[in-house]
Amino acid sequence: MKIFESKKSEAITVILVTLIIIVFLGWLINLGSRECRSNSQCGSAQYCGSDFACHELPTIEKTIIKNNLIVPSIILGIAIVIAALILRSGKLAPKKDFEQSSEQKRNPLKMP
Repeated sequence: MKIFESKKSEAITVILVTLIIIVFLGWLINLGSRECRSNSQCGSAQYCGSDFACHELPTIEKTIIKNNLIVPSIILGIAIVIAALILRSGKLAPKKDFEQSSEQKRNPLKMP
């Protein structure tokens, strides 16, 4: 076979080996330039980011909201008491309309 005997195949082989060596060296340089690989390699208030560098932990502040529900509960209580007094006194509907509607319910077929 005369595939490996020609000068073209030698040139291609040299170029291919050179590219493999360059890629391998670039990979080694990339591994060496990493500041961290896990969170344990960073400080106590830091974490290891996706760029392999240590970053400060963000501080999250919790907002506390205090609701004062005393005034709305007093308004609702007064409204319930007023509604109970209105229903107890019977002043909700006139008695005439109430009696006519009850008669129509007893005799639905009766025409006026």
